[in-house]
Amino acid sequence: MSRRCKVYVYTGVFIVAVLLMALIIKLFFFSGWLTPLLSLKGEKVMEVQVKKSFQDPGVKARYHLKDYQNDVRITSNVNRNRIGEYTIVYEWKNKTVERIVKVVDKKAPKLKLKGDNPLRIFENETYQEAGYTAIDDYDGDLTANVQIKNNVNTKNQGNYKIIYSVKDKNGNQSSVERQVEVCPDPTNQKLYYNYDSYDNKMEEWWFEKSKNHERNKGALSSSLLSKYNTCYLGPDEKVIYLTFDEGGNDITYIKEIADVLNKHNVKATFFLTRNYIKNEDDFIRDLVKHGHVIGNHTWHHYDMTTLANASKVDDFVKEITETSKTYMEVVGEPMKKIFRFPKGGASERTMKMVSDLGYKSFNWSHAYYDFASDVSKEEALKTLIDHYHNGAIYLLHPSNKGNYEAMDEFLTQMEKLGYRFDTVDHIQIIK
Repeated sequence: MSRRCKVYVYTGVFIVAVLLMALIIKLFFFSGWLTPLLSLKGEKVMEVQVKKSFQDPGVKARYHLKDYQNDVRITSNVNRNRIGEYTIVYEWKNKTVERIVKVVDKKAPKLKLKGDNPLRIFENETYQEAGYTAIDDYDGDLTANVQIKNNVNTKNQGNYKIIYSVKDKNGNQSSVERQVEVCPDPTNQKLYYNYDSYDNKMEEWWFEKSKNHERNKGALSSSLLSKYNTCYLGPDEKVIYLTFDEGGNDITYIKEIADVLNKHNVKATFFLTRNYIKNEDDFIRDLVKHGHVIGNHTWHHYDMTTLANASKVDDFVKEITETSKTYMEVVGEPMKKIFRFPKGGASERTMKMVSDLGYKSFNWSHAYYDFASDVSKEEALKTLIDHYHNGAIYLLHPSNKGNYEAMDEFLTQMEKLGYRFDTVDHIQIIK
């Protein structure tokens, strides 16, 4: 080996020896082997959210490869419930280390809205603030400090936004929005009375029962009915329209019937009075959620011919528009303009007036005496099956158990026969 190579080798060996010696010294002097070792675990400076729990990471205390953490004396003035800078001092064998703990507030207040969001109100109504709360973990109740930007103009229909914001003493800010829709008020609709030339004789709807499942004849011709946007049959197709009238009977199986319809994914039409819609708001929303359609069955279930005159025309209109408004308050969307006269009692004048309010009126091509609560399942099922026909509009009342008990089997049989079910709002009335 040349002299130069030997120099390189010796130099390399020397460097390795020096590094190895340095490592050994570090292990002995800085690992607590030859001298006591006291060092922090975790960060030297820590931040803690005020009023939140704080876990001290502690220290390492070692000597002769033994752990002496339990012998360390700890002095702390940390108050996690008060913002500030605190010190934790650790002492052991004449050694001292310190940790700085900063208790800070970086959490924004909790700002919550009361009432509905989104909120729908009617045109020209006064906006009523439903309220809000603002609570901060450190500053407490800040509800009185909430700032509100409100640009709602109830005189103009449209969508508006109310912005709520609050800031705590340490500058943390929260904000939330309430969406407000100003909707047209159905009760603003009026009729200018000029209907004396139309016959106001009340006639209850009747029909000839279907034989051999043929389409049947009603009390008035389809051509006359269509003149007033009214019908009693759907198109000549394998489709059946189930309709249920409900005004708030003491005994009703309407919710059980709805469960059966939902099980079969069948959509039906429910003609309901205003008070029923108002008193059963959760159920109404559930019906709409499942795709059923709610029709207008008036406010008080009056004979509408008694209101079809110049002195009571406003009451006539209110029977319909107040029901529509209540539906909109409950569901949050406009009610479909489909109507059924209470007890099927109508006149040419009332049909004209309802039509001028923009509604389609629906009678029926099949019904039976199902008002009694003791109608049996067998009786209900027999009449439902015996008289089905293309485009049939069935009028049923949920006040008897028979309709409920027969519904599942009836739907199953009709589906096997290739029939489908639909809601009456899809019927096109051809004039």
